[in-house]
Formats: sequence, structure tokens, C-alpha cells
Amino acid sequence: MKTINPRTAPSTAPSGFTLIELLAVLAIIGTLLGLLLPAVQRSREAGRKMQCANNLKQMGVALSNYEQAKKRFPPGNDQLGSRLHAWSSFILPFLEQSAVSDRIDYTKPWDDPASNLSKVDITISTYVCPSGVKQFPGKQDYGGILGAYIKPDGEPLNPLTTRDEHGGILYATDADYKQPATAASVSDGLSKTLLVAEAVDREMTGADDTHVHGDACWACGNNCFPLNSRVINDPSVDAFRSHHVGGLNSVYGDGHISFLSDRLDVRVLIAICTRTGGETESEATN
Repeated sequence: MKTINPRTAPSTAPSGFTLIELLAVLAIIGTLLGLLLPAVQRSREAGRKMQCANNLKQMGVALSNYEQAKKRFPPGNDQLGSRLHAWSSFILPFLEQSAVSDRIDYTKPWDDPASNLSKVDITISTYVCPSGVKQFPGKQDYGGILGAYIKPDGEPLNPLTTRDEHGGILYATDADYKQPATAASVSDGLSKTLLVAEAVDREMTGADDTHVHGDACWACGNNCFPLNSRVINDPSVDAFRSHHVGGLNSVYGDGHISFLSDRLDVRVLIAICTRTGGETESEATN
């Protein structure tokens, strides 16, 4: 009779995971996914935030090149004749978008049905923040800074005093005010004065114009606005806002990018929104 060595005999034990082992593996996988997904989301948002800053960098360069070529900054809102053309329309040739601007009739309102409407209802990627939610043709997620129309206590300036004192680099032209801003006229300093900031997913209904998307379009001069709240990301104000955690991206007159904290003191906000107010960021924080 042949003797079987127990050390070499084939095992009769079942192979594979037991139910308890399987449940343990699934629990570990679930825990790892729970840790991984937020990290992936944070990484994606960091990429979107960086792309948003790059958009503003391009706008800053375009505005600077416009000023050097024209010896003045463009109007933020050309209100003469109710045309309401925007700063973001005037700088198109400096964003390699001459094919768009060449088709716009700047002597007619920006949304004139016969002359301009079909030409401005296009999406320009530089003007769209990747963290934005709403999508529609002609969307503008960035606003030019018109100045600061509030006092440090939050009260509105009433009556509004000289535009130079409380105005921004980008300005509104009308029958009473046609004075353009130049780099030399920014007495507070280009590196201390905002040009453009995020204004993501603003209202899509017409107000001062007849267009269905209102001032949320890049061609509409109403996307140039003043500081009128003591804080940014104020849900009750349709202006300074973003979907980035903790603040928003902005570009200064000298072209440098800054992330503005939503805890920034109102005196600092007023200082950086005005070009000839005489105040500085350091003075505002003292």
C-alpha cells in the first residue's frame, strides 16, 4: 500500500476570499476612495484656478498693450449715444481676436440687432472662468473696475464726488465725462490699482440693455462696475464674485496677478479700486 506524504498531498481547502475578507477589502477600497476623491477635486480646482489667473494675465497684457499703442486705457463703458461698448471689446485686437472686433460696428449699440448682435454672441475662452457654472454665448466672467462708490462704513457715496478721486483705471464715458485714463494719471501707482477682477456667473437677464443676457456679456460695457460692497463674494451684490474657495483672482495695472481674500479689509478694497484716491494698501491696513 502506497503511503501518502502529508507534506506533498494536494490541499483540499477551498481557495479564494472568505466573505469576511471580501468585506474587509471593500471597506478598505471605500476608505481609500473617500480619501482620494476630495484630493482629485482639489487638484482639479487648483488647475481651474490657475487657468483663471492665466486668463486675467492675458487681459492685463492686452490692456497694457492697448495703453501703449493708444496712449490711454480704453473706456470701461462707452456710454456715449447709449452704445455701451466694453473695455473687453476694445482690447480684442490685443488678444489676437481682430477677426471678431473687425466685424463690430462701434458706432452702433453693442447689441444692435442689425449690426452687432450676431457678431458678439460668441464665446471667447479668455473671458470664461473654468470654475463657472453657467454657460451661454458671449459670456463674460470678469469685470473691469470702475472705482469705489462706498465709504469704509459701507455707506454709498452720495453725492458721488469727483470721478478721478473715486474712479478706477477703467472709466465710463458719457456726455459729461470723456477724460481717458493713462498710465501716468494713476497717481496711486499701477501696481496698487486694480484693472479687472472675477465676476463669475452674474445675472443673465437684461437690465440697462435689451439683450437677454444683460451685462454678463463681454461686449456689454455694464460688465465694468464699482466696488459697492464692504466684502467680495457678497451674494447680494452682482459684481465681485468667484467659485474659488477663499477669494477671487484679479489683475493690477502693472499686469501682476493677485488672489484677493474674501476677508480683505474694506479700506484696502477701496484703496486698490481707486487710481487717484491718495491712499495706499499699507496706509489702509494701519
